[in-house]
Amino acid sequence: MLPADDQVEECRVNYPYHFLFLLFISALFAPSHANEPQLHIQRTGNPPVIDGVLDDEAWKDATRVTEFFQSVPVEGAPVSEATEAYLTYDSNMLYVGARLYDRNPDAIVAREMREDEVTISDDIFTVAVDSMLDRKNAFAFYINALGTKGDARIENNLTLRGEWDGIWYGAATRDEKGWIAEFAIPFKTLSLDADAPAWGLELERHIKRRNEFATWANHDQDKGFGYVAAYGDLLGLEDLDQGRGLDIKPQAAGRYRKRYDNGDEDFTIKPGVEVIYKLTPSLNGSLIINPDFSNTVVDDIKTNLTRFDLFFPEQRDIFVRDADVFEFGGLKDVNGIPFFSRRIGLPFDRENPEPLDIDIGAKLSGRLGRYSMGLLNTQMGSGQGIGSKNLSVARLAMDVQEESRAGAMMTYGNPTGSDDNGVAGVDYRYRNSNLFGSQVFVADAYAMKSFSEGIDNDDLSYGLTLEFPNDRWNVKAKYQEIQENFNPALGFVNRSGIRLYEGDLRYRIRPKNNRLLRTVNWGFMSSFKTTTDNKLESGRVYMRVFDLESHDGDQLQLWGNWQRETLFDPFEIQPGVIIPTGDYDFYYGWTKLTTSAHRPVSVEVKAKFGEFYNGDLIDVQTLLRWRPSPNFFITLERHVFDVDLPAGDFEFEINRARFNINFTPTLSWINYLQQESETHFMTLQSQLRWIIVPGNELTVTLNHDWARDNGSYKRTEADLFARLVWTHRF
Repeated sequence: MLPADDQVEECRVNYPYHFLFLLFISALFAPSHANEPQLHIQRTGNPPVIDGVLDDEAWKDATRVTEFFQSVPVEGAPVSEATEAYLTYDSNMLYVGARLYDRNPDAIVAREMREDEVTISDDIFTVAVDSMLDRKNAFAFYINALGTKGDARIENNLTLRGEWDGIWYGAATRDEKGWIAEFAIPFKTLSLDADAPAWGLELERHIKRRNEFATWANHDQDKGFGYVAAYGDLLGLEDLDQGRGLDIKPQAAGRYRKRYDNGDEDFTIKPGVEVIYKLTPSLNGSLIINPDFSNTVVDDIKTNLTRFDLFFPEQRDIFVRDADVFEFGGLKDVNGIPFFSRRIGLPFDRENPEPLDIDIGAKLSGRLGRYSMGLLNTQMGSGQGIGSKNLSVARLAMDVQEESRAGAMMTYGNPTGSDDNGVAGVDYRYRNSNLFGSQVFVADAYAMKSFSEGIDNDDLSYGLTLEFPNDRWNVKAKYQEIQENFNPALGFVNRSGIRLYEGDLRYRIRPKNNRLLRTVNWGFMSSFKTTTDNKLESGRVYMRVFDLESHDGDQLQLWGNWQRETLFDPFEIQPGVIIPTGDYDFYYGWTKLTTSAHRPVSVEVKAKFGEFYNGDLIDVQTLLRWRPSPNFFITLERHVFDVDLPAGDFEFEINRARFNINFTPTLSWINYLQQESETHFMTLQSQLRWIIVPGNELTVTLNHDWARDNGSYKRTEADLFARLVWTHRF
C-alpha cells in the first residue's frame, strides 16, 4: 500500500542530536587503516625522456611492480594480461612507466585522441597519488595507448572530479607485445605534506574489451578505485623541490560580438591574470583579476516539466579547482546546498542572460595538519539592475579519526539583490570502510541557518543521511528539512518549506560462470516530500524490476514507477496549459538500453511511458555515438516529449549533434549544435583548442544563436572569442 497524506508520520528530529548520534557511532565503530602494501622508491640521477619507450637508464634501476589483481570482474584474481610498472623520481618529478602486455595487441581499445576526454571507454593506465597522506583525497593521472592524457581529483574517498586540470607530461606507444605508457608528474602540480612519512599510491589498468579493472593495492569491489584510504604506501620520497610554489598565468582574451536584430557590433579586449602561490606545500593561495571563461563548455538545453528550477553544474575551471573543500553536509548538486558557485557571475535574469564580470577574486584552499580550509572572496561587476557585489564563503573542517570529519561553513553576500544575506552551518561526516570486515558505512549530518533582512524565524535547514554503499547491498536512508524562510542567496534552493524522506535499496549479484551477464540488480528508490506540518506534496517509488549488465558493458533496465503530486496552486506546465489544484496519482514505466562505448558505434535508448497528471506522457531519448577513427567523434541525440492532458496537448523535442575532429591529442576542433522546439531556439558552439605545451593553451570559440521566425531560423547573435593562457612557474 502506498502512503496517503495521513499515513506519513511526523518526523520529530531535533537537529542538534544528529551530531550526538554520529559521535556515538564514531566511538562504537572507530575504523583503522588496513595493512596495505608498501613500495620503496629510489631516486634517479638521470631522469627518463618521456617518449613512450622504456629504454632509459632510469627505468633499469627503478622500483618494479608486477603484482596486479582484478577488482572487476573477479575480485582478487590475477590480471588477465601481464602488467609491469616502474617508479622512480628526482627532485622535480615523479616518474612512472608501465609495460602493458597484451596477447592480442590488435584488440587494444584506443579511440579517444582529445586530451582531457579520455574515459573508461578505452584501455587506460592510471596513477593516483595521495601526496598529503590524508587517506581521503588524491590526484589521478591516466593515459591511453594513443598517448591521450586525462586527469582528475579524487575527493573524500568517493568523488572523481574530472574537471580538475593539472600540468604534467605523458606519452604512449604500441608494439607487437602490447603498449607502453610513461608519466612525469611535477611536484609543483601537487599539494603535498613534506613531513608525511609516505604517500598513498594506487596503480590501475583497465582492459576495456573485457571490462576488467586490475589494481596494485586495493582490489575490494565494495570500496572501488576512489577509496583513497586503501591505497598502498609509497616510501622513500625525500628532498622534493616545489620551487617557490608560484604560478603566474597571464591571459589575453578578445571578443567580437554581433547582434543581428539591431545590427550592433562591438569588439573588446580583456587582459587578465591568475596568480597561485603555495603558502605551504599543502595550502594554496590564489588571486585572479578580470578572468575570462570563454573556453567553458556550453550548458545542455533542458526542458522542465516540473514546478521547480533545474540544476546546472559548474564548469568554470577557477571554481571547479578545489571544489571538494566547499562541499558540505553530504549535500551535492541537490536542493538546499549552502554554496553554489554558479551564483557568482552567471545569469540569474532569464530576460537578460548576459553573464556579469568578476573583477577580482581571491581564494585560499588546502590543508594545515588535521584541518582543511577554503576561503573565497569575489568582487562581481555591476549589471542586471544591481551594483557591484562582494561575495564570500568560508569553509573549515577537521579530521576526526582516519576517515571522518567535523566542519563549519559560512557565506555572505547576495548576488541577486541589495539585501544582506548570509548562511552559517555545521556538519559532521562519519565514514567507516572496515565495518564487519570490509563493508563501508557513511553517515552525514548537518544544520544550517540563513540570515536575511527582515526574517528571524523558519530559516533553518538540517538533515541526516545514512548510507551502506557496498557492491552487493547498497542502502540509503535520508531525512532533510528546509524551512520556508531558509534562503541561501549564494546557494541553491528550488523548494523550501518541506521535509524530505528518502529510502533506497539496491541488491546486486554477480553470476558465476555466466558468459553473458556480469551483474544483475534489483531494488527500489523512494522519495516523499511533505510540508513542515507533514502534508504530502510529492511522493515517488521507483521499482527496479531488473537491471542487467553484460561483461562487455551493455546494460538493459526496466523500472515501474508510482508518483503522487499535490498541487496547492494551479501549475502552468506549458503556455496556456494549466493543471488545476488537486491530488494526482499516476503510474508509469521506463526502460533503458545502453550498448558499450568501447565499440565504434554505440547507442543509448530510454523510453518513459504512462500516466501523467490525469493524462498520458511518452518521453523517448535516443543517442548514437560513432567513432569511425580516433580523429573523429560524432554523436546524434534526440529527446521527444508527447504529453496529452485534459487541459491541452503539447509535444516538443530537443536535438543535439556533436562533431569532433581530433588532429592530435593536443589539437582539437569541437562542434556542438543544439535545437529545441519549445522556444524555437538553436545554438552552436564551435571551439578550436590547442594545448601548446601543458599549461599554455589557445582556444578560439564561436557561439552562434538562431531563433525561428515565420517558419525559418534567423540569426540573432554571434560571439567570437580568442583566449590565450600562458603559465610561468617559479
